[in-house]
Amino acid sequence: MIKLLLPLLLVVPSHADRPPATLDWQPCPGGGAVAAECTALPVPVTSARTVTLTLARLPATGVRKGAVMVNFGGPQGDQIAFLRSRPQVFDRIRESMDVVTWDPRGYPGLSGPVLACDWRLLRTPRFPADQAGFDRLVADNRARGDRCRDTDPDLFDHMDSGSDARDVEAIRVALGERRVNFIGTSYGGVIAQAYARRYPHRVRTVYVDGTGNHSARDWDRELDAIARDNEAFARRFLDWAGPGVERRWQALVARAHAEPVPALSVGVAYDGTQLQALAFGKLRGGPDRWAEVSRAITAAEAGDASGFAPPPGRDPHPGLPGGGVKECLDFPHSDFRQVTRTVERLRRIAPNTGASFPLAWHLPLTCTGWPTPTANPPAPLPLPPFLGAGTWQDHAPTKRVTDQVAGSRTIFHDGPGHNLFAGMMNPCVVEHVSAYVTDRRLPPANATCP
Repeated sequence: MIKLLLPLLLVVPSHADRPPATLDWQPCPGGGAVAAECTALPVPVTSARTVTLTLARLPATGVRKGAVMVNFGGPQGDQIAFLRSRPQVFDRIRESMDVVTWDPRGYPGLSGPVLACDWRLLRTPRFPADQAGFDRLVADNRARGDRCRDTDPDLFDHMDSGSDARDVEAIRVALGERRVNFIGTSYGGVIAQAYARRYPHRVRTVYVDGTGNHSARDWDRELDAIARDNEAFARRFLDWAGPGVERRWQALVARAHAEPVPALSVGVAYDGTQLQALAFGKLRGGPDRWAEVSRAITAAEAGDASGFAPPPGRDPHPGLPGGGVKECLDFPHSDFRQVTRTVERLRRIAPNTGASFPLAWHLPLTCTGWPTPTANPPAPLPLPPFLGAGTWQDHAPTKRVTDQVAGSRTIFHDGPGHNLFAGMMNPCVVEHVSAYVTDRRLPPANATCP
């Protein structure tokens, strides 16, 4: 990986030393595990328009020496509620720092206004068999995007992570901080990368956890790398399952590509990509779920794929929540020819998992035809060292982010799960992150956490 060094000469924006805003911190509305303070901050959407963010902080418990900003990912709007649900992970940091988050622009939460969009689970379509099928997806996505955009076109067009980065900068100025400490977990790591690209001279520390690489120079190569990551993850299960299971699994997937296999308990049928995605979702739960997947393969071979279905009460189809409002502005869009070529390539690279992951499947098929073009495409990073962490599932893509920046470190947890810091609250990771954010002390190279 190419290492990028911070330029020696940097142009500091004119607002960099503006006096901090007068923020009226008051108790946050609603309940939570701990009391937090909230305030309102207007931020620009366009030169003629602002929206109002609600910020929340857990104040420093000792002598305050700065602040750290946090986005827990999703992408979702209820960041403040999430912060209040797990304050204990910040105990060490709060000895000398305020912990600050905000409910992002446009999403349901405490900030306003909120886009009038469908924020429920969006089913992932099947890969279309021909151009006509792809054109129908284009029309459907355009209509869905227009319905959302028509409620507030200016805000809709500025929902990308680059716009979130500008909000982070406005928060930095309002707090009176010279530089930013940023903890970005899951999709929050994409926002962290966007801030670091736009304001490298304002970065003190950045920690990313279980995030995707939104800093790739070549997007096709990144998709190939994700496919290899998934294949390596699936290999753990296949080695556990024993001889013959890989051959049977690939035969089942090929059969489902030709004719979807019914899942009788939920009244649907799954094609090969859907089976791969649903199986991978169960495998992510770790070895405790692997026997369940093995039984599901056997039952599907006999004609019933019900074992791959999500738990009762959930939509039986693969999908993602949030409608893609941010993701469709952050990632490249594809035409039918590109999608077809990518799917064929990924299936060769990863015969057991194929193109069943969101960046190769869900986003290309749900963002094509989007009424606003990509505003914040992936691009390389120029900034001081990062700290990252990841599990079986996401250490590799997180490391592809940190490897771009000389001197960075990435912690590996040899096990399943996602979001080691804020989701899993891994004590070892929490300790390393706390030392890095407060003292800029990085762990040794190739660090691991149990």
